[in-house]
Amino acid sequence: MNWIAITVLFLSVFLSAIVVVKVKIREQGLRLLLAFSGAYLLSVSFTHIIPNIFSGEGNVFLGYFVLLGFFIQLFLEFLSAGVSHGHEPHHDHGVSISPMPLLLGISLHAFFEGMPFAHEFHDHSHMQESLLLGIVIHKIPIAIILTSLFINAGYSIKKTMTYMIVFALASPMGSLLSSLGSEFIPIDSATYYKIIMALVVGIFLHISTTILFEADKNHQFNFKKILVIFVGVGIAILAKLL
Repeated sequence: MNWIAITVLFLSVFLSAIVVVKVKIREQGLRLLLAFSGAYLLSVSFTHIIPNIFSGEGNVFLGYFVLLGFFIQLFLEFLSAGVSHGHEPHHDHGVSISPMPLLLGISLHAFFEGMPFAHEFHDHSHMQESLLLGIVIHKIPIAIILTSLFINAGYSIKKTMTYMIVFALASPMGSLLSSLGSEFIPIDSATYYKIIMALVVGIFLHISTTILFEADKNHQFNFKKILVIFVGVGIAILAKLL
């Protein structure tokens, strides 16, 4: 397992949750961070991941796994009520929300994001570094929104932090099970890696396009969001060239 990457993924959630307990976060800043992460993940998908997994012969079947990843995320959106791309689920005033579907949906999403960081895939370190940046930047606003949601719904700090630790551990668990799977699944390591990345890129395509093509509250793209999107695209392309 790539312990550095896994530690960073865990801390990006855990520390974000602690910040929410101490500091009030501006919604506009979160939405800009989400826009950046959406642009970055979409660009990384098209410039890094897709060319990498479809290189060579006999990889046409991977398109089905990209499609599967897309529909997996569609199902997870149903469970998480859009938290994975920055929405706060609506609930009537005074009515307690149930954290379990939200936590399950967002944790499964994080589980899949952790799968590419298994130790067996260390030969793809450059890809992992590019991927890690986008995932961490995406996780921070999601963790902030989820923590705020639990606190505003009346859950204690202790229970809220327990839920967030579960979320923080989802990516390490994805990496761990991905590593174990490489020992038992009867396919070569290169094909196994490409299948996992195809699933992940399908998930990224759903999330990033939803983030980027959703309108703001006034149903228009604002200048700051457009600027942040172009910065995200530029950094992803630069990471590919370096």
